Amino acid sequence: MYYKNLFFPFFYYIFASKYVVKMAASAALRTVSEKKVSIDRIYSLEKYFQREEKALHKSEYHNGKIIRMPGGTFNHDVLGTKTSHLLLEFIENQDLNYFVNGSDIKIRIDAYDRVVYPDAAVICEKPIYFEDRKDTILNPLIIVEVLSDSTDKYDRGDKFEFYRSLESFKEYVLINQKRKLVTVYTKQSDHNWLMRDYIGEEAIAILYALHECPLSLKRLYRGLEM
Repeated sequence: MYYKNLFFPFFYYIFASKYVVKMAASAALRTVSEKKVSIDRIYSLEKYFQREEKALHKSEYHNGKIIRMPGGTFNHDVLGTKTSHLLLEFIENQDLNYFVNGSDIKIRIDAYDRVVYPDAAVICEKPIYFEDRKDTILNPLIIVEVLSDSTDKYDRGDKFEFYRSLESFKEYVLINQKRKLVTVYTKQSDHNWLMRDYIGEEAIAILYALHECPLSLKRLYRGLEM
């Protein structure tokens, strides 16, 4: 009886010890795996373009890192489309040799090793392509971004800084999707940027880089719920 009483605790101790060791080893493997996942992978620009051609979602290229873009809202999509339409309408009516691209075009920024997507872009006379890629340009004249909660700080800050390194870039249009507000930054002859806010339905934003193109906020925001 004495040996039986000793045997059970001893067996339980061996079993419990093996279980603890097994669980600790499993936890250690998970930790190593998680660390591997958390390490940022560096991609070549060529690999980025290969991935982007097959991807279901858009991503930007940031100095070796591929960063997926957040999805847009109904208002975001409508405002981007309407802006492109109003710009193109003005260009056609004035018989100007400019082109308007929507959110599918990419912009290559060599100075910062970036490839980014605008919501719209205006190109003067002839596009200059990056390495003959018809989906990536080097020479936008005007860039349009529709602001959202997830991109507001980026569009106003780092992304604007990236864009300013482009020699062709002369005007930046930021469209607010929460209220009727359009902000326009225009490059001056001294290379400083002048900011103008256009607020309210009756306001008309002026794009000086595009022959003083008027952008009616009434037409732009018509039918949208703020």
